[in-house]
Amino acid sequence: MLQPSQNAIEGLGDQGSVLLIVLMLLLLVTMIGLASMDNSVMELKIAGNDRVAKRNFYNAEAGLFNAVATFDRIYSNDTDGAGNRLYVLASGQPPLRDRNPKNEGVAFPSVVTNTSGIPLAWIEVRAIVMSSNREATGLTALADAIPSIAHIGPAPKGFDKKLYRGRRYAVTSTAIDPSRYNVANPTAALTGVILQCGVDMAEELVKVEHLVGI
Repeated sequence: MLQPSQNAIEGLGDQGSVLLIVLMLLLLVTMIGLASMDNSVMELKIAGNDRVAKRNFYNAEAGLFNAVATFDRIYSNDTDGAGNRLYVLASGQPPLRDRNPKNEGVAFPSVVTNTSGIPLAWIEVRAIVMSSNREATGLTALADAIPSIAHIGPAPKGFDKKLYRGRRYAVTSTAIDPSRYNVANPTAALTGVILQCGVDMAEELVKVEHLVGI
């Protein structure tokens, strides 16, 4: 019977060692590849979240800036050139200027929209009053969570102090997620990005003097 030579046995042993080394290298390369893929996926998620966060912030900011710049229209709910109002105007839903500062406010989608016509933010406005006199307005909790300061102050600059007083309001702008926006239920698309700003309006003294102290 033929017996394998010592050289043949050593050759088989060498081939087995090489195969084992190759398999280990393949395993190592595979592990490195999988780790790189996981790292890439994580970086993509971080970049995506950062992009969404920035979009929401800028949407809320755009809505807030526009609301403050056009507060006169919010205050009176006048129509625009096309006859549109910012919010419903009816006997039981007067303009902001005529609402009870303790427990009434207004809310509506921002007139600032994206290229698809979806509002960038949800706007809420209520009077700023002392916390002891503040009641729920029906707006979001954060729209009601505003500093406790007097509702009536000195007349704004440029107005006769004998005839006018300043009436303070808080504007809250919450970014809207365009991918979830539904015109029938716009608040369902609100994000956690919220910006607020105070606005002073000049009103005739005879109209607001009974509000002093609240």
